[in-house]
This record gives sequence, C-alpha cells and structure tokens, in this order.
Amino acid sequence: MDETSYFQNALSSFVTDAACGGAVRHLTDIGYTLDQIVDRLDYPAPRAKVQRIMMAYLYESRVLLLEEPTEELFAPQEQFVQVQDAYGRRSFRKIEVDYKSQTNMTSTPDLTAASQRNKMAQTREILWKESVYEPKRDGKLTELLYRKCKEGGETYSYVSCPFGEPAGDQYSQIGEKEQGVQSEQGGLCAAVEDKMGCLNGRQREYLRGIRWEKPVVYHRLNRRMLEIIGKLYEAGAYSGACFFVTGQEKIAIPAR
Repeated sequence: MDETSYFQNALSSFVTDAACGGAVRHLTDIGYTLDQIVDRLDYPAPRAKVQRIMMAYLYESRVLLLEEPTEELFAPQEQFVQVQDAYGRRSFRKIEVDYKSQTNMTSTPDLTAASQRNKMAQTREILWKESVYEPKRDGKLTELLYRKCKEGGETYSYVSCPFGEPAGDQYSQIGEKEQGVQSEQGGLCAAVEDKMGCLNGRQREYLRGIRWEKPVVYHRLNRRMLEIIGKLYEAGAYSGACFFVTGQEKIAIPAR
C-alpha cells in the first residue's frame, strides 16, 4: 500500500469513527449484532469499518480476550467519562475503575464509558482449580454455568470459543477457491457453521458478525454467550472450557 492510499484509508477510518463510533459502541453495549448496528446507523458506514470499530470496543471492554484470562483482569483501569456542568458545558474527566465491584449477571457488557485505556499491569498466571463437567453429577450445563457466574461475577467469567478457522489451513482454503467459494477472513469455522441450525437467528447473526482472529478466543460469559454455548453443546458442536477468575476455577467441557 502506497503512502497516499495509507493516508486516505486512515483518514476514512477517522471520519467513520468520528461520525458513528460512539453510536457503534453504544449499540454494541446494549446487545445489537453487527448487521443490526449497520442498519441502525444514520451515517452510511461500510460494514467492514463498523465491524472494525465494534471489534476494537469488544477487546477494549474485555468482552473478548485473545488469551486465557489472567490476573491482569483485576488491574484497575483508567476511563474518560463525559461530564456536564451547570451551564451545559461538556468535558471529559479521567477516573479509575475497580472492576471487582462488577458482579451482576447482565445481558450485555458491563462497560459504557466514552473511552478507556488499560493501565500497565504485570500479567500473572492463575493457578486454576481444574475440574471436568459431568452431566450426571453437575446437572444441566447452562444451569451450572449460570450459578458459577452469579457466584464470581460475570465480569470475571469467560468461555473459550473455538470458532475460528484453524491457523494455516491451506488445503481447505485451496479447496474453497477451486469451488469458487469466498471465505471471509475471521469467519466461523466449518464445524460451527454446520451446527448453526440449533441457534436462533439473532444468535447466528451475532457469531457471524465477530471476527474470529484466532482459532480460539475467550468471550465473557454473559447471558447471550451462555445460551449459545448451551445450545451448541446440546447439538454436539462444542467442547472447550469456562474460566471463573474470581474463584480461580476452570471447568473443562468435553464434547458430547
């Protein structure tokens, strides 16, 4: 990419973010899927750019993690929140938020600040207390996970999502090209796509709107993801692990 094209793309991304970035982040917060966000925007933003803003916010707000949860999740963060004085003048004020206080089970992400940036924190490994899910002993999977989220807090509860295409899967990509199939980078892997019929339309839309940048990423175990994992497990399309950081508990979920 030459310097002019790079500058034009950077400028275009800046304009898009300035015009609709706040709306994208707000709609992501209240549970809209990518397609719903694109349809809702007044500004005619390309889907790819809306997705880029949405994905950046999901990582920024720790709804998605690229690596297993660590002690870094407990580090306070700095946020810039908008305040308004008695004369209606608006400004931004920096505050520090301790996420240990966020323990409620909600349908949507916990963070709604205008913007934030992580403080530098030392990443420490967690000595997990590991167990394996057994239906006869533990009962229905969704009920078990819901109880664990209530005990430790949704903010510190994550589930592994092995939904991305395997890294370096060159043979499948060659086969798709020979058949004239265009697979979107960061799309869902074939194993999950084949079982998507067990999900409702909005759940399928949500998964397809996320860029699965690695074969496995980690999603906060909010109600939406809890229901998705439960349905995929029942359909024989899920195996992975749940991480409850507050209690340092890791539950492996074998395939049915």
